[in-house]
Amino acid sequence: MHPDERLSEQTIIEILRKKKIIGMGSSWNNKHGNPVDDPRHFKDSVAIGDIVMVRDGTNPVALVRVVGKSYIDNNINPKFDWFDLRREIEILGLFESEDKILLDNILNKYNSNHIQAPGTLTFCNNDNATNHFIVKWHRAIQYRNLMNNIKLSTTRKDQIKALWDNFKAGITPEQRTLYQDGINKTLGDWELYKQKVTNGTLSLDEYTNVLKNTSATLPGGYLCNFLERTTSSVLGSSKPGNAENFGVKLNADGTYYVKKQSANASKIDAEQFFNKNIKEILNKIVLEKDPIKKAELVDSSSYSAKQILMKMAVLDNLSDFLFIYSGDVIGKLYEDFIDGTTETTFSRSHELCKVLLSILDIDPTDTLELVLLSRFIWKYTKAQAIADSNSPNVILYGPPGTGKTYSVLNDIEFVCLGDTTRYELLQFHPSFTYEDFIEGVKPKGVTKDGTIRFELVNGIFKNFCIKAKLNPDKEYYFIVDEINRANLSAVFGETLSLMEKGYRHETGSNKNLIRTQYSSLVDSLIAEDINNFGHLAYEIDNGISKFGIPSNLYFIGMMNDVDKSIDTFDLALRRRFKWLRKDCDYDVLDEETLFNGKDNFENIADYILSCRNLNNYISSDLGLGRSFEFGHAFFMKIGDIAKKKNITPGNKDVLFNLYLRPTLREYLRSVYPENEIDEKLQYALNLFRA
Repeated sequence: MHPDERLSEQTIIEILRKKKIIGMGSSWNNKHGNPVDDPRHFKDSVAIGDIVMVRDGTNPVALVRVVGKSYIDNNINPKFDWFDLRREIEILGLFESEDKILLDNILNKYNSNHIQAPGTLTFCNNDNATNHFIVKWHRAIQYRNLMNNIKLSTTRKDQIKALWDNFKAGITPEQRTLYQDGINKTLGDWELYKQKVTNGTLSLDEYTNVLKNTSATLPGGYLCNFLERTTSSVLGSSKPGNAENFGVKLNADGTYYVKKQSANASKIDAEQFFNKNIKEILNKIVLEKDPIKKAELVDSSSYSAKQILMKMAVLDNLSDFLFIYSGDVIGKLYEDFIDGTTETTFSRSHELCKVLLSILDIDPTDTLELVLLSRFIWKYTKAQAIADSNSPNVILYGPPGTGKTYSVLNDIEFVCLGDTTRYELLQFHPSFTYEDFIEGVKPKGVTKDGTIRFELVNGIFKNFCIKAKLNPDKEYYFIVDEINRANLSAVFGETLSLMEKGYRHETGSNKNLIRTQYSSLVDSLIAEDINNFGHLAYEIDNGISKFGIPSNLYFIGMMNDVDKSIDTFDLALRRRFKWLRKDCDYDVLDEETLFNGKDNFENIADYILSCRNLNNYISSDLGLGRSFEFGHAFFMKIGDIAKKKNITPGNKDVLFNLYLRPTLREYLRSVYPENEIDEKLQYALNLFRA
């Protein structure tokens, strides 16, 4: 880095840190007196984003990333930053002791004594020790930086590790065998497709088909179905939304949908599009071995069904990516776990996978652990999404049968590690009062002379608040089903204001505490006998009793808004809650509606379309709205009705008449005259069974 005298390694590092530049003289001659090409290459060939190794002779000093175009700077210090041709850089990492071990291992592999230094500027385009080391060093620095950018505190890491251990403990030996057999079979089946993709022999029939066709002979019938459905039991759901996102799709009538060309194209046209637009990207992703480059290929692809490309990459790199394909879920996890700048979904998935393997101490060669990891982190994300410190009050609402109560209890039990003392489930009803919820005078037996004895007692919510306050390091969840069936303003009373995040009570503080309508009576009883009545006070502040809602308590309510509109919530209540709508989840219907509880129905996709059509008819054609649609729990009952792996119109008749017709009839009575209801029910049945 200096034409006359050698700069020390420390000086080189100082230049990199202070000036944030690399460079060279804008011109000099070789031993023959001719201008060297290095400055020209530095200006024209080096690109923004390139990774550069800065060395001191044969000693690596730093890896940097080029972030600016070349420029001439005449304001130089001859003894320091002497070079006038420059580029701005960011330091990725300096050469550390652990990097020395990596370098020695690579030098031994290539039977070399030191990295080669053939010139001032040399491109990494050959298989040698120097280039191999730069690539591996860059990967090591990325991993080191990633681990340094983990947002989680030590306490939070320990909590997640405890959740992981508890989750694994709940997996039965039978489930472990099922998952292990499933992943082994999936990987074996993938090799059949991988070979065809790699050598370019994958045909259109092997890419898109109909399962009943005799040409659908590969595992899962054909590649799109194999990646979307067959692999979902162990590698997660990777649905692309609409089958047309595959670019080419075989229609039931034998014609083809071809992206941006035709909805009923010929096979010749479909093959031309497939060969020109799809085979190449599949081939590139399978052939690429580097997981980071593979992620970049997926993220930058114009292929619409990116979830399918992700699944292909996962099959080749089980320990490099999460088996999760939702951009929203990956984005939320990345935001919570990593203080990073990566913006694309699959690259984030790679970074998250490496962080989680480290935090949870998972062996990357244990395929069963990798399967369980993605199931665990999916459940973790769902549970965290219900309530958090930013939104401690949540209402889940929607049609009946959408799994509101089931999913909340499952998720809360998960985050509480099965500790039932940390959550309380309550169901509201029209006669539920403030005295039941907060505190009040209630009858407590009969005296000797036959008169009714009354006592002041704490309500169920107040007692739960006291419990949460006494354990500030744990999170507590108060869950109310049918929350809209009570007079909420009367039930909460003056405590409503304390529900807001900014008015929650912190243990040890005397802020955000209020007097309730029974506080004076509590004071009198405590003054009389604190041992017997001290439990009535949430907090005693300067000798007087007060009430608060602790910051570690989350309030979750559920309601079927078909029973009573959310309009019954006054504005004061509504603005204090985060509202999460739960509708029919057709993905759950697809993944968990099983024949005999253990196998997929052959025509589940057609059945789901029938369910969608019925719900669309109810909400749109009948004008009842989404709140009157049926939840997936209703439709999943087909698993108990169907006696074969093919759901028949007769099976749908039984489901409709036993479970759907009575409820739909009640809905229609509030809108249509009695003489029109039977006709509309029959039309709904015909639509459902088609």
